[in-house]
Amino acid sequence: MNELAMSCDVKSPQEKKTKIIININNNLKEKLLYKYMVGYNGIWNTIKDFTEREEIEWAPVQDGKYVLMVQAKKPDSSKSFDYVSRMDYVIGKVEEKLISNIYIDKDKLVLGDKLTITVDTIKFPLMFRYWIKIDNEWEMIKDYSVDNMLSWVVKTEGKGEILVECKNIDSKNDFDDFKNVGFQVIPLKEVKITDFKCLTSELLENSELVFQVNSEHDKDRTILYKFFKVNSNREVECVQNYSTQKIVSYVEAKSGDYKLLCMAKDMYSINKFDDRAVLNFSVKKYSQIYIKNFTTDINYPQLCGTKVTLMADTIGGRELLYRYIIQGSYSREDSGYTICNSYIWESKMAGNYTITLMVKDKSFSGDYEAIEHLDYIIDEKSREPVKIQSVILDKNKGILKNQNINVKINASGGVELIYSFIIKRNGIEIKTMKYNKNSFMRFIPEENGNYELEVRVRDKYSDREYDCHSIVKIDVFDYMPAVIDYILYPVREYHLVGERVVINCITQDTKNVIMKYILSINNRKVEETEFVTGKSYAFVPKYSGIYKVEILARNIKSSKKFDCKREVAVEINEALPVTNTRITCDNANFFCNEPVIFTVHSEGGKDVVYEFYIMEKGDWNLVQGYSKKNYYTFIPFHKDEYKVLVLCKSQYNKDFYEDYNIFLFKAQ
Repeated sequence: MNELAMSCDVKSPQEKKTKIIININNNLKEKLLYKYMVGYNGIWNTIKDFTEREEIEWAPVQDGKYVLMVQAKKPDSSKSFDYVSRMDYVIGKVEEKLISNIYIDKDKLVLGDKLTITVDTIKFPLMFRYWIKIDNEWEMIKDYSVDNMLSWVVKTEGKGEILVECKNIDSKNDFDDFKNVGFQVIPLKEVKITDFKCLTSELLENSELVFQVNSEHDKDRTILYKFFKVNSNREVECVQNYSTQKIVSYVEAKSGDYKLLCMAKDMYSINKFDDRAVLNFSVKKYSQIYIKNFTTDINYPQLCGTKVTLMADTIGGRELLYRYIIQGSYSREDSGYTICNSYIWESKMAGNYTITLMVKDKSFSGDYEAIEHLDYIIDEKSREPVKIQSVILDKNKGILKNQNINVKINASGGVELIYSFIIKRNGIEIKTMKYNKNSFMRFIPEENGNYELEVRVRDKYSDREYDCHSIVKIDVFDYMPAVIDYILYPVREYHLVGERVVINCITQDTKNVIMKYILSINNRKVEETEFVTGKSYAFVPKYSGIYKVEILARNIKSSKKFDCKREVAVEINEALPVTNTRITCDNANFFCNEPVIFTVHSEGGKDVVYEFYIMEKGDWNLVQGYSKKNYYTFIPFHKDEYKVLVLCKSQYNKDFYEDYNIFLFKAQ
């Protein structure tokens, strides 16, 4: 502002019709064109359009306060102007200044900050009008009122200016005084996405995929994130619109190659986005198949005719198929692919055998995806084999660390059995109990994790490492994961608007479980609670639709988003359906040329409307369209048989009708 030196040959104030010479002193050493303008009562008039002249004559004809402005630009400039200067000028009697000062709470702001303006005046009451300069254009932000304070959220960067116009309450002028003040909006720190990753370890079809984005920005700024999914056919789907959520999740129903586009922006940024990043990922039909263990229930050698159970322990896949091939010197047995992870083989000949396990997913077209072999010997003679009948734990589920676990082994066969126990945690051996006669064992897990208890049994006189063994998997927790056993709520044929719906949850370990409830109406989320201790949730529907409540439960010690998730959907209706529709008549006998009034009665519904049809000479005719009028007057003109049909429904029901009735009569 005021890049050029601007002056007048006579000082303000002056009388009207005085000839005043406006001068420009070009101290910029550039060739410029000048446009002379004068502002009066908020209206600008051009005295002289762009010219090379550095002075111009102006003769005002009205008293008042004027703003003289000169805009200058270079001859070859494409801008509307390159420089501007302004000055105030008074014509006539000098009025008393109304505005003594304008105060702003801060002169340097960042985008989105609130600017508070306070106007100090020499008297009260007065009226104030506020303008702001945006892109060299003045825009009114508040019309005349008695408020001498204003709060304004800055939305553009760079230099800004506030103009306050003031006048007396009974003044007929556009303004009696004005004053302006400048401020600076500092550019925002650049928003930069620093990390974009997938939090799901295995990206599988029909399972939840979770992604997280991190960005670098001013810590006190609000950053919004928007996510788009792009498939291999370049079809785009919005996963999350602009939100402060940095973690997004969805369930991908189809395997394939995908891209996830994240756009980040400051909440008050005028850009479509401030930064963006793309993450490429592939979704598999199922996780890779591995054979963890392939073993038999009894060790070799065994006697011919002994039934041997082959057991497969696998991970991965979705719908697994197993194939067992037993290859001997003189025989071969093939189970073909089956869904069973165990197979009972009864040997018929002595000899050395190679047993092969082949595993694949049902959707896989190849021969196998994982394969394992083991050797087995069948003898002509053998004593009764050692077998483990059962492994009994006193706790079947929900085992917490530092709790006692008691194990009892039931086994048969051999002459005198001895027992050994091996305990592993997360695949690492932590304890071994040597062979002894005791079939009972107790241990206390001191840490959480996935435990394996291997039980080994052999005959006292056997020279093998074990004659039979069994592995039991035990999950040990720091806390009991929350489990919702039952969800109880009123089961009715119709739920109506205004009727309170109460949902009660029955959970295990109730006192240590907290709940979150998310209410959606017609797939739009309308309410989300924090995690609370209450096991019940109630709402009063205000309009019809599908009300869905997502219930998340987790233990108070859990670090997960939730341990258990359930959903309840309730359909809410505006009213009960229209039923028991009947037509009554005020006449017992019907005569030609005499009017008959038919009245309709029904039950249920809301704001019920009615439509009437008359069958005359075998043809149906619509005689009254849908309206709230529940009666119809009819005059038969012929001795004939007539039918009256009424259709009725609630006014806001979109169906053609909800109920109907037919009345038959003969006119004499």
